[in-house]
Amino acid sequence: MFLKKIFIGILFLSLICSCEDDIVDCSTVLCLGSPSIGFDILADGTTIFSNGDYTLDNITIEGETAMETNISLVSDLDSTQNPILFIQNPNWTEGEYVYTVHLGNEELFQMKATFIESKAQNSSCCGNVAIVQSLEINGSPLEKTNGFYIISLD
Repeated sequence: MFLKKIFIGILFLSLICSCEDDIVDCSTVLCLGSPSIGFDILADGTTIFSNGDYTLDNITIEGETAMETNISLVSDLDSTQNPILFIQNPNWTEGEYVYTVHLGNEELFQMKATFIESKAQNSSCCGNVAIVQSLEINGSPLEKTNGFYIISLD
């Protein structure tokens, strides 16, 4: 009986000592999503998708990983409420990716995106994510404005 109490006491102490106070609840951690690139495409100073002449159905992408690449139009991201074209691929990793973007049957632009790997701040919950290091449109570097890239077709 005395030996049983000692055994239960040792078991209880080992359970208490094995608990960690610094365990992170991953359900409360926000992780970066899949990498994406947003474009505001302008012709004559107006976003080509804002007047209804072009829709997402008019856009196609060619490139080595184009089959895994998603395209979408998102509105209400800026104060002008212009639709922004987003190109996203959850499989992008560190390296260069080259795509040709078509509007209907015409080539709209060629893009070369170079990604670097961003280390996760909380590696126990989140994985590393590729982020855009540089972007070229038709061979010219492009800078981000308000979180996305502006392309003028003029």
